[in-house]
Amino acid sequence: MNKSIKRTLLIFSALLLLALFWRYLIDGGVMSANVLSAYGQRIQRYEFTLLGLISVAIVYVLLLALMFPLTLLVVTTGLVFHTEWALVCAILGSLSSSATGYAIGHWVGRDSIEKHGGTMVKRAERYIQNNSFRSMVVINLLPIAPFTVTNMLAGAFKMQFRRYMAGSAVGLIPGLVLVIAFGGQLGKVLIPEQGGQPWSAILIALALVALLIAFLVWLDRYLKR
Repeated sequence: MNKSIKRTLLIFSALLLLALFWRYLIDGGVMSANVLSAYGQRIQRYEFTLLGLISVAIVYVLLLALMFPLTLLVVTTGLVFHTEWALVCAILGSLSSSATGYAIGHWVGRDSIEKHGGTMVKRAERYIQNNSFRSMVVINLLPIAPFTVTNMLAGAFKMQFRRYMAGSAVGLIPGLVLVIAFGGQLGKVLIPEQGGQPWSAILIALALVALLIAFLVWLDRYLKR
């Protein structure tokens, strides 16, 4: 299991533990479930609206440009919105960021990115140099390098934009579906429906993490062969 996959496992485990800790505080009376519900309802007022969709896309572009982790953004989207709308927002936001990162990389140039990059950048370069649809699918499926960095590299290498966007979409969507579903289960851990205990949500969240990691391990081994 490579370092990127281990880091992914660590992120999801930390998020689940954090949700369980918050749930413990709520059950202990330290935190108020009503306060969390109120915040969620304020955000959900913009659900299924054009303004909400555009706002989420702008948040994605701005935060990802600052190297904020895509996984945390997507989990949060799945936590505060219903699954279908969260998926639409995550896809639009991620692809908007992909296009923005490509433009920045095209403008900045390859030398500047390589100068400030590390081993993950060099690994991502091996895929991007192929300049193929398949390369972008793989690089978005596997957490090879930070999301924004890979987008900038594609622009710096002047990959054909349509091929780049198509590969990004195909590579991103499977992971977005799983992460959105995981975020939805975290929401049920924090505030279980009808005041019940969140055991089923915890088990589903663990199953989603196991499925994601198993797929990433299989894909990594397949590519090495």
